[in-house]
Amino acid sequence: MEYFECKVRYQREIGEGKLQKQNDTYLIEAVSYGDAETRVLEEVRPFVFMGQDVEMKTIRKVNYNEVLPNPQGHFWFKAKVVLTTIDESAGKEKKIQTQILVQDVDMESAYKAVNQLMKNSITDYEITNLQVTNIVDVLSLVKNA
Repeated sequence: MEYFECKVRYQREIGEGKLQKQNDTYLIEAVSYGDAETRVLEEVRPFVFMGQDVEMKTIRKVNYNEVLPNPQGHFWFKAKVVLTTIDESAGKEKKIQTQILVQDVDMESAYKAVNQLMKNSITDYEITNLQVTNIVDVLSLVKNA
């Protein structure tokens, strides 16, 4: 499975018959671009004002090594983590960059969640970047219990 970042635009009613353009970003776990598009359109269809269309702005593959959902979280954060390993044949340090997507209530909690995930790692690591994303929801193929 792969992750696809899907950006959609649609109009929704905000009250008293007024319409507002909505731009949302979703992360979809899917087997293909077509599968991701189908799933994101199914997800936003209930929010679209009657008779309006959903515009698929972009779909692109993204590489997240881990996705950490938290039902209490309101934001999705992207963490860049650098792992330091030793290349035994060359006798040199090797740095490997990985990306983790974390759902949490604030940046400090997201930072703690990444550290909790990495605490049992056999390699040294450093969180080099942590930033909030525009992702409003993540749709996995397997629903968390």
